[in-house]
Order: sequence, then structure tokens, then C-alpha cells
Amino acid sequence: MISIPTQKRTRAGLTLLEVLISLAIFLGALTALSQLIGIGSRAAVQAQLRTQAILKCQSKLAEALAGAQPLEAVSQAAFEDEENWKWSLDVQPGAYENMLQLTVSVLYSGAGESVTTSYQLTRQIRDPAMLLDAANTVESASDLTLEEQL
Repeated sequence: MISIPTQKRTRAGLTLLEVLISLAIFLGALTALSQLIGIGSRAAVQAQLRTQAILKCQSKLAEALAGAQPLEAVSQAAFEDEENWKWSLDVQPGAYENMLQLTVSVLYSGAGESVTTSYQLTRQIRDPAMLLDAANTVESASDLTLEEQL
């Protein structure tokens, strides 16, 4: 008897199991990428808000130092241009005589309270009242010497 050699047939395609496994791997990678994109966008928003908070805090401190803002305590005052931003100024005696410690805080509360950021700056300055008293003393002393000379 003559035996006919049997040839194994090789399939030219993918099995259903291979397709399902590759699809599961693809969807898992896609989910991970979407999570990374979400985390990145939230971090970008937080960085932008933090930068704005720093700039607003420096601006309010500069206003106080320049005399545009009185050196009095202010609590949770809204910025003129944006209601979501609040600022506070705390004036305390400094570590040394005739010094004041200014602390400016800025707080952002977004819609839904899910996005918030804050920043705080502290600076020691000479007490302006002391400088005015010294200037008045010098002025009155110079007036007296002028009167004495006449």
C-alpha cells in the first residue's frame, strides 16, 4: 500500500484569541495614555494658577510698600478684576524695634472648589510711622535753629 504523505495545513491568518488579546493590550495602553494626558493637563492648570498667585501676591506687596495700599490688616478681600481671587494682608510687629512684618496671602477658589491654590509672601520693613516721626523731629529742630539764628 502506498501511503500518501499528509501535509499539515498552515493557516494564513490570526486566531480569534490572538485578536482579542492584542485588542485588550491596545485598550489598556490607550487607557493609560488618557490618564497621563489628564494628569498633565491638571498639572498645567495648577502651574498656571500658581504663577498667577505669585504675581498677584507680589503685586499686592508692592502696593503696600509703595503706599498705595494702607498698612492695615485686610482679610479675604476680592481682587477688582477677578472674584475667584482673594487676598489678605497681615501687619505684625517685626523681629526688631521699629520694624513691621507684612504677610500677603493670595487664595484662588475655582468653580466647584476642586481647583484651589494659594501663595504667601512675608517681608520685614521699617515702620513708616517711625520714619515720619524722625522726619518731623528733624524738621522741627531745623525750624528752631533758624528762629534762633534770627
